[in-house]
Order: sequence, then C-alpha cells, then structure tokens
Amino acid sequence: MVGLLALALAVPATSATAALGASGRAPATAGDYLDQLVKRSPAPEYRRYGTAAMANVADWAAGRLAKAGFGVTRDDETTADRWAVDYSAGHQPMVATGTQSFKTESAFEITPTGVDGLPCTVKKIADVGPGDCGFVPFSDGSPEWKNTTYNAPADVAQIFSKGGVGAIVQGDTQRNLVYALRLHSPGIPVVVSVVPDTIVGQAVTLRAMGSPVHATSHNVVGVLPPPAGSTQYVALTAHMDGWFQAAADNGGGAAAVLRAADLLAAQHPSVGVFIGLMDGEEYGLLGSQKLAAELTTAGILGVHMSDLKAVVNLDASSARASDVQDQVKSVAGQDAPLFSWRAMVSSEEPTLTSLFLSTFAAHGVLGLPVTSEVAKATIGGGSWRTDAQWFHQAGVPVAWPVAGYPEYHTDGDLPSAMDKADLEAVADAAADLVGKLATAPIQPVPQQFR
Repeated sequence: MVGLLALALAVPATSATAALGASGRAPATAGDYLDQLVKRSPAPEYRRYGTAAMANVADWAAGRLAKAGFGVTRDDETTADRWAVDYSAGHQPMVATGTQSFKTESAFEITPTGVDGLPCTVKKIADVGPGDCGFVPFSDGSPEWKNTTYNAPADVAQIFSKGGVGAIVQGDTQRNLVYALRLHSPGIPVVVSVVPDTIVGQAVTLRAMGSPVHATSHNVVGVLPPPAGSTQYVALTAHMDGWFQAAADNGGGAAAVLRAADLLAAQHPSVGVFIGLMDGEEYGLLGSQKLAAELTTAGILGVHMSDLKAVVNLDASSARASDVQDQVKSVAGQDAPLFSWRAMVSSEEPTLTSLFLSTFAAHGVLGLPVTSEVAKATIGGGSWRTDAQWFHQAGVPVAWPVAGYPEYHTDGDLPSAMDKADLEAVADAAADLVGKLATAPIQPVPQQFR
C-alpha cells in the first residue's frame, strides 16, 4: 500500500483536465458528466433497465456523442421482461412491527404480497416452520465484493422449502443501506430491510408489491471513422443502467467513456473509435449481447466485429474505497491519493495487457493485474459478468479496470462514493490507451481462453 500511495503522489495532473477549451472555459470533466447522468436518474426507479430514466439518459448520451463529432445510432428495440416494484402510496416495500418500521426495498422477481402485507413471525433459517418468515443475515446477503459468504438465494430457497411464507434479507445496518437482490421467482415475497438482529422472534408485517413489465432496452452507439487507408477500430464500452443512483456502477463508467470520446474526437487517433453505451447489463448483459450479435452479422454504422482490434471496458472502474478511505480520513483528515481496491482484468493477449497496465499506471490508475481466466474463477462466478464478455468470446481482446467498494449495488452508490479525480484519470487513461493500441500488434484471444 505504501508503494502504491507513493506512486499516486508522484503522478502529475493531466493536461487534458487542466487545459481550457477554445471558449476559455474548462472542458466538461468525467465528474461533470456523472453529475448530469445521475441528475437524470430520479427515485424510485432510478436508471433501472428499460425505464423512462434510461431512455432520458440514452437521449442525453447520444447528444453528447453527436456534439463531439461521432456518427450516432440508437437501438431501442431489444425487449425483455423486467420486474417493476410498486412504489405507489400504501403499496411501497415495508417491514414493520407494532411500534416500528424499517428502511426496506423489495427484492426483484418475487411473489408479491397484497396491499395489507403479510403478517408472520421472523425466525432464523434453522428454526423456520410453516407460516414463518425467515431471516437472512447481512453476512449471507451482502453484495459487497469481498463477501465470501454470499448465500442469499440458497437461504431463501431453504426458507421456502421449509414452509416459510416470506423472507427478510438484512441490509447494511452499519451504513443504513438496502441493496438490489434478484431471485428469479423464489415462490415467496422477499424484502431487503435495514433491520437489527433482534428482529428474530418478533411478529412483523412484510409488504412487497410489483409485477413483470415488458421493457425496451436503450443502447447508444457512436462511431468515429478511422483515417483513410485503415478499417480498424478500438471500442470503448460501458453500461448506463444501474439499480439506484449507481454512481460507480456504472454512472462513472458511462461518464468516463463520454469524456474519453471528447478527448479522442479532438486528438484524431490513427484508428477508428467505436463507442458502445448499453442498457440491461444488470439484467443479464442484455444490451451488449444484442450489440455484439449485430456487430457479428449486419454490422453497425459500417463497423463489424472483425474490425475491432480491442475493447476498453469501463464498468465500475472507479470508486472511492470507503472501507479504507474512511479510516485514513479519520486519522489524516483527507483521503489517500487515488487509492482504490481495483483489479486490472485483461484478455490473454500480452501486448494489450502490457499497454493497458503501463498506460493506466502512468495516469495513476493502479490495480492488481488479473487475467480473464482468473477473473472468471473469482469475481466472475464462471463468466466475465460484464458487457465485454461477448467481445472476448468473439476473440477481441479486452481491457477492464474494475474497482471494489462497499456500496456496490446499494442505495449508497452516490456521487459521494466516487473519487472524481480518479474518475477523470480513468477517462484520460482510456483515451490514451486507445491511441496507443492504434499501432500495436494486437492478436485475437487464443481459442482456449474464449
């Protein structure tokens, strides 16, 4: 850690951030774009897949790319069911005793209760009997990246198998946060609630209402053609959807892509630039799967999968590591410079990996080098778990910086959970890497790693 901090302190401010535009005003930063994106993501549904807010964000992002000089197209035809929680007055998610109510969010794709809710007694999973509601502790349910005991879906399934009529999954009581939880029709209503351990043994009323709705995905593609004589492109990708305000996952990634697009349009790299901003990542990589399929067949704005030399994927690439920084700040009065729990994931292509690590490090974006096979076996649960996986599977090498942070998939993923200097450094590094990849001898991903 000491070495990382020393290197971070030695990194100078980038000229892109410090430079003034022709108008005499500083250009928009990645942080500015993040603020605009979050502003367009109001409660209670925020930027969830296929929502009106996602359509609004897609309109705005398309406008930003067009203003930068990219050819832009929209894909608003990918449709699938999503779970829409009922937040109307008297229907909103609830856990209450006779004297107290608790901050509560519904799980997704569950069996709903009625308006009056479900009365039950809360029991530990081992003690659940017919008619009870089971209690899933935070240690089993937390989505936080370091949680090795995550077992919420299996716990809920066990509660159901024992005759339980509902489940309460404990939120983060230390930070007062609820989080998103998809369970794929567990047979009972399930909520995530900031309840104390002492809720076990108490009689409560649980309410969770909602239904599946058919949703339209909102993808945005921008293309900056290569110079004459070249047909190659480097892609910059990010998903725009998120569960709550989703500043780090993945408002920051989308904002950094837009900022990098501005820089690349001004620099005119000796390679084409393909921008993919997708919807539906949180619902199963839906938007990127459709985009990759179109690139493989008909192409998009004249670009085909075979034209892509590499992909730089910005998904949860920057976040303030509050579990470290809060402790540092309590002693030093300020955050440690640019510190983040970050992995630098890349396809098994040595030239890409080398340029990725060196270029991002030069901008102060540091992390643990991880190959795709290691990432799939650890953080991915068997897959990349990000939009870039379709490109890697098609043989296009991918570079993906990804940060871990405690507010992941919670309603605490706010702009305050971000380090905007780090976010700007990620955008600068991504643009720099695209330029360097233009002339690098990048090879396809070896078949055994796809």
